[in-house]
Amino acid sequence: MPSEQRLFSLVLALVVSPFGATKRELLSSVYGYADRYRHGQPSAALEKQFERDKEQLRSLGIRIDAFEDPQDVGNNQLIRYRISKERLQFPADLRFSERELMLLRLAALAWSEGSLSAESRRAAMKLEALGAGLDVQHLGIAPRLGTAEAAAAPLQRAIDAGRVVRFAYRLPDREAPLMRRVAPLRLHRAEGRWHLVSWDLERDAARTFLLARIEGRVQQSTEAFDPELRVRADAAVEDLERLRSDRRAVLCVRRGSIAEARLLSRSGDQGDLRPGRCGSGDHVELEVGVLDLHVFAVELIGYGADVSVCEPAQLRELVVAGLRRIAEVHHAPVAPSGNELQLDARHDEGTADA
Repeated sequence: MPSEQRLFSLVLALVVSPFGATKRELLSSVYGYADRYRHGQPSAALEKQFERDKEQLRSLGIRIDAFEDPQDVGNNQLIRYRISKERLQFPADLRFSERELMLLRLAALAWSEGSLSAESRRAAMKLEALGAGLDVQHLGIAPRLGTAEAAAAPLQRAIDAGRVVRFAYRLPDREAPLMRRVAPLRLHRAEGRWHLVSWDLERDAARTFLLARIEGRVQQSTEAFDPELRVRADAAVEDLERLRSDRRAVLCVRRGSIAEARLLSRSGDQGDLRPGRCGSGDHVELEVGVLDLHVFAVELIGYGADVSVCEPAQLRELVVAGLRRIAEVHHAPVAPSGNELQLDARHDEGTADA
């Protein structure tokens, strides 16, 4: 496996364990070590790999703290390792220009939420089972090395060149995609997904498109668009953010879950969370803004039984429909109860892209 994946998994495990983890706990749980670890069987090669990885992280400027167990001072097997999350945060006075932010966002296309997360979560759960005490609110950072949005690069080239583009765009309620001819103004990331902010030349209005719904090749024409249209991008982004602020969803989320870690940051409520209408101390009620109900339903089902939908009704319906499709594939009936939403639907998305 690539060393970068193993190093990332090690960093993640060391950051989310507030009380640190022993070498045995790390070697038996972290992706990249665990597949070669054998309980009760010493592995000099694996321990040397661990020492080399620690040195490589230190050479990258990542400080690893090591401290002895106060109940067994001098026992090297019980030395605990951790990385202070404060040392990995950006300096408070660090600022990026608009162009630098765009380059960082494009680079992030190769590191969007993904392929490492499943392995990292498994490692984290194993460490938690060993009593390491994980801070789940820092699991939400887990990236994955995945495929970039195919439309991103040609759209950015067209934006830089000021050229009109055409592409096929599929809405969730239509069987066939529609052709769109637009002046591309900006790539904008919202709710973890990339959108194209544009001026629709056929409708003579601002339109925002989800890159994941663009099908086939983006065709850049030789036609240049009016550079004055670029000033409309800020207003379009503001409209997008206003839509998310106005369209709210109320959820019941299991405490201590990955869902809570990721949704809490979007709810804006970091105070004393209460069960609300959830009726159980194991769950908290969160209210979050939603850009697109279809895509949000897709996200929610990934959290499994850790989330259920209180409102709006349309989101509940999308969730139930998605669950029924899954049940049909697996030939399992969906129980007609309030908690049939507790998987909460993988569907598709629709932003302000009429």
